[in-house]
Amino acid sequence: MRPRVVRDHPLAAALAVGIAVVAAVDSRIDPVAWKPPGPPAMTGPMAPDDDLADADPVLTCDGPEDVAFDADGRLYAGTADDEIVRTIEPVDAATTDADLERVATVDGRPLGLTFDGERLLVCASDAGLQSVAPDGEVTTLVSHAGGRPVTFADDLHVADDGIVYFTDATVHDRFQEELLELGDTGRLLAYHPDGATTVELEELGFANGVCPHADGESLLVTETARYRVTRYWVDGDREGESRHVATNLPGYPDNVEAAGDGTYWLAVPTPRDETLDRLHASPWLKRQLGKLPAAVLERLEGERYGLVLRLDGDGTVVESHHDPGGDVFGVTSATPRGDALYLGSLFGRRVRRYEPT
Repeated sequence: MRPRVVRDHPLAAALAVGIAVVAAVDSRIDPVAWKPPGPPAMTGPMAPDDDLADADPVLTCDGPEDVAFDADGRLYAGTADDEIVRTIEPVDAATTDADLERVATVDGRPLGLTFDGERLLVCASDAGLQSVAPDGEVTTLVSHAGGRPVTFADDLHVADDGIVYFTDATVHDRFQEELLELGDTGRLLAYHPDGATTVELEELGFANGVCPHADGESLLVTETARYRVTRYWVDGDREGESRHVATNLPGYPDNVEAAGDGTYWLAVPTPRDETLDRLHASPWLKRQLGKLPAAVLERLEGERYGLVLRLDGDGTVVESHHDPGGDVFGVTSATPRGDALYLGSLFGRRVRRYEPT
């Protein structure tokens, strides 16, 4: 990838404005210093291509961060206006520009989706873990855990024993603030069949995607702010242990999905940001950015670049698919179904279908 000119980067422009903010304004963040390793070379399995550029548009809505399929093969997605929509007809390998219908309006911004029997489970930021019944009735299952609100419910996985593992990404309302602060306030939570909720893992750097590992005893959890994936054991001899299995990734990892063959599809909404990597050395400068109006920070969404990585069971990148042109960009989920990946995007307006060769 060609390096960007830092002085023209929107984050640099925001920094210039932030420094000019009067000192009396309180910052919303309390940043820490970090020196991240230099990003890996985009060679070998990560060499750029244009595979994603021709991915088929399956449906159009505003910000479909994740997708889920019901037993009839209809595709569900969440939208930026807090709605759950679905295709009217089942989706197959030839479906494009599908017609949609509204299913429900949840109590926050819907992010991760998955089915548990007939009910659709939804991670909604500002609302927690919610359940949508077949008739559209919405029930909040978890809004608080471990003595604090579930501020940024992000992604989820239903285990065979009925436990719903889900991430609470940060204490902040906006992901940009956690990426600047690096407070590692993310958590992995578990909602049990008896209604209890436990805190499984804490101090995660924007806890994002979660999926089962092929060993049947552990989970993979992405840490967006720290460019890594963490493995956490929920059963077996290593229950309660965790370790980093993919580190120094080339971008900000989002949702992760099991491919079914011992590998995992990792969505990467945008490559690493050179300016942000440099800013991490100066908490004072980052604190000034935390004084900006929230609307300014919300416009910082990263480079328009499409990227999906495939990891093996040890977290090594073994395959990648790209769209450097940015027509397919902001990929936040890569959900396998049949021979295809269905690509969600928090920042785009389409769910795309891509068939890896």
